[in-house]
Amino acid sequence: MRRLNDIWVRWQRHLDMLPVSELFIRAIYLTLIWSTIKLLLIGDVVWGEEWLHVRYTPFGNIDRFAMILNEAVVRPYYLWFALPFLALLIGGVIGRHNVFTRAVVWYLYVALHFGNVEISTGGHHLYQQLLFFHILFFRVNDQEDGMWAAARRMLHHLGFYAIWINIALLYFASAYWKTFGEMWFNGQAMLMSISFEPYSFPGILDLLPSNTWYLLVGTYAVFAYQLLFAVVIWIKPVRKPFLLFGLLFHLSIVFIVGLADFGLFMIASYSIFLAPADARKLMERLSVVRLKRKQ
Repeated sequence: MRRLNDIWVRWQRHLDMLPVSELFIRAIYLTLIWSTIKLLLIGDVVWGEEWLHVRYTPFGNIDRFAMILNEAVVRPYYLWFALPFLALLIGGVIGRHNVFTRAVVWYLYVALHFGNVEISTGGHHLYQQLLFFHILFFRVNDQEDGMWAAARRMLHHLGFYAIWINIALLYFASAYWKTFGEMWFNGQAMLMSISFEPYSFPGILDLLPSNTWYLLVGTYAVFAYQLLFAVVIWIKPVRKPFLLFGLLFHLSIVFIVGLADFGLFMIASYSIFLAPADARKLMERLSVVRLKRKQ
């Protein structure tokens, strides 16, 4: 109980992870800017009247606002959603964001995502949850006092660690559902995923004519990483080397499997696991924003 009370008190008085939260916002916003601009190049097909999207049946009540781009009368005006979304993302990258802009970013993303859900990846679905929790990233310095400041710090902590848990659950669910298919246990699924011609890196098909021992090793390494993530991520001494494997794994998804959006989204989300001191140094080196050091 004393340990829980110490955490409770610290969460109301200090916000040590603020540099991490700021870096996280910039990382995911940059990937969303890239992804959104790419989709806008074929915007009429993705969101417009020439949609390849299979529209959902009409929703009622508040759900209809999430599915607004499924309405035929609204789809021609998709730029009214995409352009403000881009503007808010750019503002966030340079540090111009608050609870209102973050909430609008989340809503616009939900509307745009449900308007093109067939061409999205697991990373796009994950971002729905991450953007929701990032609304709670209030900026509160240690000098601010009072009940409202304590409440904002508490909400920031809850949103911050909810993102940790969300990513951990994603990995666990991914590993769990893999166990229902025999192809994952013999390495065949990995062979198929990295040799799918429309997406795979040129030459992969020639290099991997059949299943090999290193595909089996890779398969079980990914299994272990996904299953252990929810536990190991809380162990600070091994967190960095553990995440390094994940970084290499997602880079391979970008450059070998060819799913750039998913790989980059996952890599960007890893910024939430950096130590506050490392995040502060990185922010300063990139000249994104100068955070005042603690006195």
